[in-house]
Amino acid sequence: MNRMILGAIAALALAGFAGASSAEQNPAAVAQARHEHFKQIGGAAKNISDQLKSGKPVVSEVQMYAKRLDDLAPQLPSWFPAGTGPDAGIKTHAKADVWTKPGEFKTDAAAFAVEAHKLNVAALSGDIAAVGAQMTAVGKTCKTCHTTFREKDD
Repeated sequence: MNRMILGAIAALALAGFAGASSAEQNPAAVAQARHEHFKQIGGAAKNISDQLKSGKPVVSEVQMYAKRLDDLAPQLPSWFPAGTGPDAGIKTHAKADVWTKPGEFKTDAAAFAVEAHKLNVAALSGDIAAVGAQMTAVGKTCKTCHTTFREKDD
């Protein structure tokens, strides 16, 4: 396994331990924070896509949003501590599988973290074509997780 994947797995494991105490305190607040984090991820991805579609992307903007994705992605599993899902009566788009199949969830989240990191590296290089190609890879990891672990919107 390469160092990047090992690093992502280690960060995800540590992040998983960090989230437990906050869920015990206020599951609804944890779920709300999780929602806000996903809005940040979605916003960053949308801004990168908008820059790529603009015809004249501003590299510094792409870099800022790619860094945001790279910073947030490894934290993702910590946003789903036990007791913050549908079984606790929390309104969420997350399927119970997030909590009942944590190994699969962490594997998919780790894949997202790896691809987000690669996106950040591409953005830092200033190679917009590489950023575009890597956004496709990031999008695939998003889709994989959404298909398996997210309820469909009404």
